[in-house]
Amino acid sequence: MKNQSLPIFIDALSKIWGPLTADLTKHSKQLLETLAANCRDEEWVHTLLVNKAPSTIVFHSEKHGFILQAHVEQQGDYSAPHDHGNGWVLYATVTGAVEMGVFHQVVQPDGTLTAVQKDKYQQRPGQCHVYLPGDIHDTTALQNGTLMLRLTSCDFEKEFSEGRLIRYIHNCDRW
Repeated sequence: MKNQSLPIFIDALSKIWGPLTADLTKHSKQLLETLAANCRDEEWVHTLLVNKAPSTIVFHSEKHGFILQAHVEQQGDYSAPHDHGNGWVLYATVTGAVEMGVFHQVVQPDGTLTAVQKDKYQQRPGQCHVYLPGDIHDTTALQNGTLMLRLTSCDFEKEFSEGRLIRYIHNCDRW
């Protein structure tokens, strides 16, 4: 097993990285889809699947701030609706399948925020989707050993700790 796809991805992404634009999301998505399609037989992916860690930082660019994480999930693992603060993210599926719910933030007459589901879809191996600042989604793993790659524009833990990333745990309306 060779490990060529990851360094190729990091190098190519580092060359195009900059402020959020349609071109950046388009090209980042293409690069992440290529990585997801080409990495399945590589040692680092095999190690992730054997270890079954829910979250692993694969690469963190100190220069650009982007972070590539791997998430190995089991059937039924669920992440409640959330946005990403000022950040944006791409999710690519390597193995398994995940159901993604798409939500919209609604301000109720009493001023409370809720998230109302407006769509859902299944993401299969090789597929990738982009979520921009303000987009809200949830995830549910549909198979054991689902491996998703998550490319974030910044540190989402910082977004959460500073109050910009919102998790809609109790105030969401799901299908």
